[in-house]
Amino acid sequence: MHHFLKIIKTIFYQGKQLYHLKSTKVLDIDSKPSVLNLNIIDSCNSKCTMCNIWKQDEALEISPDELGSVLRDPLFSELKHVGVTGGEPTLREDLPEVYSAIIDAVPNIKGLSIITNAIESEEVLERIKKIKTICDKHRVQFSAMVSIDGVGKVHDQVRGTKGNFKTAVKVFKYLEHDLKIPTSFGCTISKINAWEADDLLYYAKKNDMYGRFRIAETINRLYNQDRGKVIRNFDADETYNLLLFFEKLKRTYENSKTYQRTYSSIQNILKGGVRLIGCPYHKNGIVLGSKGQLSYCAPKSKEIGNARDISALKLYKDNFDEKERILKENCKSCIHDYHAPITYIERKIELEAAFASKFLSITSTKRALRISQILKRPEFNTKSRSVFIVGWYGTETVGDKAILGGIIDYYNEKYDNKVEFIIGSLFPFITERTCQELKIKAKVISTKTLDLLRYSKSADETVMGGGPLMDLDALYVPYLGFKVAKAYKKKTTVFGCGIGPLKKKKYLNTVKKILALSDEVKLRDVNSITTYDAYGFKNVPELFGDPAKSFVEARSKQLEVSKDNIISCFLRDWTFEYFNGDKESFAETKAKFEHGIASLIKQEAKRLNVDKIVFDHMHNFVVGNDDRDFSRYFIDTYFKNDERVIMNKKLSTVDSIIEAMKKSELNICMRFHSVLFAHTLKTDFIAIDYTMGGKIRGYLKDNKILNNIKTVESLIK
Repeated sequence: MHHFLKIIKTIFYQGKQLYHLKSTKVLDIDSKPSVLNLNIIDSCNSKCTMCNIWKQDEALEISPDELGSVLRDPLFSELKHVGVTGGEPTLREDLPEVYSAIIDAVPNIKGLSIITNAIESEEVLERIKKIKTICDKHRVQFSAMVSIDGVGKVHDQVRGTKGNFKTAVKVFKYLEHDLKIPTSFGCTISKINAWEADDLLYYAKKNDMYGRFRIAETINRLYNQDRGKVIRNFDADETYNLLLFFEKLKRTYENSKTYQRTYSSIQNILKGGVRLIGCPYHKNGIVLGSKGQLSYCAPKSKEIGNARDISALKLYKDNFDEKERILKENCKSCIHDYHAPITYIERKIELEAAFASKFLSITSTKRALRISQILKRPEFNTKSRSVFIVGWYGTETVGDKAILGGIIDYYNEKYDNKVEFIIGSLFPFITERTCQELKIKAKVISTKTLDLLRYSKSADETVMGGGPLMDLDALYVPYLGFKVAKAYKKKTTVFGCGIGPLKKKKYLNTVKKILALSDEVKLRDVNSITTYDAYGFKNVPELFGDPAKSFVEARSKQLEVSKDNIISCFLRDWTFEYFNGDKESFAETKAKFEHGIASLIKQEAKRLNVDKIVFDHMHNFVVGNDDRDFSRYFIDTYFKNDERVIMNKKLSTVDSIIEAMKKSELNICMRFHSVLFAHTLKTDFIAIDYTMGGKIRGYLKDNKILNNIKTVESLIK
């Protein structure tokens, strides 16, 4: 009871926060901008695919003196930051004088910045060097951003200028290392480079470069409304891959909470939702063009007048209906990467997640059971059996997809297709994609919300659907699902799971509780049966095998594939949980292990005299480690100049992996399900046992094919 009183107090406090955010005006005619986006030139020396800047009449450009006069207008009295952009701002010979004019006109200025495409590197460096000297003299912080939209030829293609990648990197390094200017890169993603952003991220991490990524947007000041073929014109695969990419940025690269929120907002729009994050142009920002034109925002605002002719403050106030129009018509769908303080909708999402987390953990059983009593039951089709499948869905590998397909087939056959499926997912957009690929009709719900408890108490059967019961915080999903289901006298089933590795006592105890709550236990291998029996349960487990196997067999019959003279590799990063020892020893062993894998591949490629060595991937999501990231590193380290090597950057499906394996002369497999696929498809394969005697060895032993194994020890030797 005491804990529930604390929760009620928390809800009351959070409600006050939300009320304050909701009641705060988004637009305020009396607010003055603290940030200025200064488009100092309409010209550009790039032939960029994403914009249409033309060579303007230079006589119309605002001069430094005129700019100073404009900035002395009362509208800019609270200005703190000015970002100088274009076009290409360094094309202006008087650019240093522009910065001097800003500092003279705005004595309270705190920061100045520039964005450059760095095509003419010497010219760019000379002018930026002068600007830095001016800023240092007046103790004004100065920063720079260099446009880099891919690695090598990809960037050059996007920017339409041969050799631009080399000059951009040269400028970046000089600004950051020699001039000690805070420097970042900006990558704009369009249809042209949608599959190449991961390569740039790998390059940036390797070279210790920081940058930010954005989605190309139609922006009035870039005159790019006619570029619909490349701007926000992603197909389903490109969109999904970008959702994966921005999640990777949040988890492995971007440390700023603000920019992480921006990436979440971009994801929400890509999923068909609305903008979540706010925008500085609502209250704090304004745009000034190279001819003195004033606009409320860069992407969607009409020009509201010329500040060289009329007071900027008067223009700002007299045309406020244009700002209201933008908010009403454009802001919700704008994907441009502007950053702002947290909004009502963002805070609401945060608080809902925080509230749910109080009930969703392996230690919150009593709270979960109590709140389940007041949760409204979902409506089901009364003529069908309702099956709620939980597990590690939302992070699924291709193997997990095949498991799900096998489980769905099992229940459809058992109940003559009269089944209503609900799938619990840690990241619903992942599982929704899986359902589309497998043509599964199911409702996907988030297991990070109280829907986990609602559906557990209501569905006829709750199923832990495959995968390992191992050391994972997400064990709360099957544990609470089963606990609530049993409280309401519903059936519970462990279906096709393995047990372990389990090193930590809290996870071991939780797995035992899950198994104790199970009405049926179908395990995938003999080792798991042995482990289960050692726990002393009265229920007799069934050696069911892996549900993926039957699904792969069925799909393979529908796919005709001809052989090719290639080796296919299905590798993954080797992680610490599969190693017995300390982390220092692991790092040393891992390096030797990877070298051994590379030697094995080269040896087999030579033996078979193949034309290609192809790297395919069983997993595409950062949670669980995107195998494409490991391939980038592995190829870069061991196969850098090998012309036979091809890396598949595209998305992996059950069908694509089946086709890749059937096509290959030899499959070198590392992830567990790559071994299962290769064996099920009757291909020639080698299994690398990174589990060090765990599930891979267990599978090979159960199927009497231990001759296919390569152990960590043997590869190191």
